[in-house]
Amino acid sequence: MTVVAGAPELLDAWEAGWDRTPLERGLAMLAAGTGRPAAELARLTIGQRDRALFELRAALFGPALDGVSSCPDCDTDVEVSFDQGRLLGPPLQAPYPLPTSADVAAALADGDPCDALVGRCSDADAEQVVAAWAAADPLLDVELCLSCPDCGRAWAESFDIVSYLWSELDGWCRRTLLEVHDLAAAYGWTEPQVLALSAWRRQCYLGLVRS
Repeated sequence: MTVVAGAPELLDAWEAGWDRTPLERGLAMLAAGTGRPAAELARLTIGQRDRALFELRAALFGPALDGVSSCPDCDTDVEVSFDQGRLLGPPLQAPYPLPTSADVAAALADGDPCDALVGRCSDADAEQVVAAWAAADPLLDVELCLSCPDCGRAWAESFDIVSYLWSELDGWCRRTLLEVHDLAAAYGWTEPQVLALSAWRRQCYLGLVRS
């Protein structure tokens, strides 16, 4: 993926995302990263969208995924670290049309989202359709297999690239605004002037300001 977003676009997507649903946040981040309209991206299947989000994340923050979970039995903190490429197996041919973000948005507006989502894509049995979707594209329901180093408990935990990337973007934006604040206070620069500097040059100036 060619990432076209700079710091201003990422900050705009972050600011706009505060009053958005997780579904809208995912599309907003992808739109900022690719320069493609959110309405166009909403026609991607959920698996296609998530693969694009993984590519965007790798371009912005690298391929390593790190986090901390909690053992459901003894509450021990369990560190999780792996390369996101392990999650990106290729999709298979599905017997039913795979759902898109537009389908999910329409289904969420319905009283019974699961049945509504299946109904938008197929008139077959709901359980059969959902099972076929999961078999066709592993990104539709990502689960990490974890184990506790203290008590040995093993369990599966869901992983959502939208919430994970949003959390990373949130941290990056807060750090970037702090950098803008420090450099604006020191040199009288505007936000656009600070953001126009390369990340490396900003760090050089920050080193002088904070020394």
